[in-house]
Amino acid sequence: MPALSERQPYLVVSASGRALARSAHRQGIAVVVLDLFNDVDTRAMALASRACAGRDGRFHRARVVSTARELTPAGGYAGLVYGSGLESRPALLQALARQCALFGNSVDIVARAKDPEHFFPLLDRLEIAHPDVRMAAPNNPQGWLVKRVGGAGGAHVRTAHLGWPQSGRRYFQRFQPGRVMSAVFLADGARARLIGLNEQWQAMLSRTVRFAYAGAVTVDDVPEAVQATISRAVARLTQSLGLRGLNGLDFILESGTPYVLELNPRPTATLDLYDESVPGGLFAQHLQGCAGRSDMGAIPRSCARAHAIVYATAAWRVPAAFDWPRWVTDIPASGSVIAAGAPICSVHARGASTRVARELVMARRGQMQAEASLRVA
Repeated sequence: MPALSERQPYLVVSASGRALARSAHRQGIAVVVLDLFNDVDTRAMALASRACAGRDGRFHRARVVSTARELTPAGGYAGLVYGSGLESRPALLQALARQCALFGNSVDIVARAKDPEHFFPLLDRLEIAHPDVRMAAPNNPQGWLVKRVGGAGGAHVRTAHLGWPQSGRRYFQRFQPGRVMSAVFLADGARARLIGLNEQWQAMLSRTVRFAYAGAVTVDDVPEAVQATISRAVARLTQSLGLRGLNGLDFILESGTPYVLELNPRPTATLDLYDESVPGGLFAQHLQGCAGRSDMGAIPRSCARAHAIVYATAAWRVPAAFDWPRWVTDIPASGSVIAAGAPICSVHARGASTRVARELVMARRGQMQAEASLRVA
């Protein structure tokens, strides 16, 4: 098991590293962050940080590896903590893991969790409900979705149509109506602890991109039977795969039955909704779980929390000295240009109930979108 460190910084690699950096910063844990944006608030909470995006908007492998090596502190990194953006990049994850100890699920576990030909038969064996899945295109594509193997964030999901090209990097999943939800849980290789359940929503960014992740809110109205079903599911998956650290499970809730869509074998964006409530913070808990220990105490539920991503409806240049509200994170640098359909920032809200938190975060998202629409590039 990897050893924990209180002195050396951890290397954080994630599509957006801000949430992990904030959680670490709150507990006095030093981090070096490599992500796709290098936002202003990420820089403020990291010992060092860089953006390592390629022209396709994904991680540039050579740049990530060389930058991680370039920023290596005296004495090396305490370990690697990764978030989204690497599930479909096993070679990149393996290259980073050679530089320092991995605090997260192994490359092999990630590959099995994200391989539809392994994961969905596993769900069947564990008696966990899920929508129909197939690797070959259905004869009648109506009611089917196409997903990229290892994809994250929802922007890769497409509606199936006749003549869809066959590819080992894609699979087909029947569209399941219902309430879009997710679970956050902590695992130690053998046991799992459910942290919370969330309702999610998507953004339609173009005619083809209709399911991009747009935010989530903690829920207070899920029946105990559903919570028990999800708790059993994450426990069985943890035991079968040997999951460690923070993980997420996406599912659709319909008529009291949760249908699992996918497992995210790494910290998810929704850690933002729980970090302040979890004793010791979720970054530290992730490290403990990866080391085979989990001593998280009771999680107080004082209020509902929500966050939402603000996407640009048109190209937007960030004004100099822009007055960002205190409830905004993932703040881009002044003068940078945000392309249409790209994320501008995230907004946050809390309230006495799920409904109140959701309404407030949606109002704040609308406020920021209106502000951006008045200042197009």
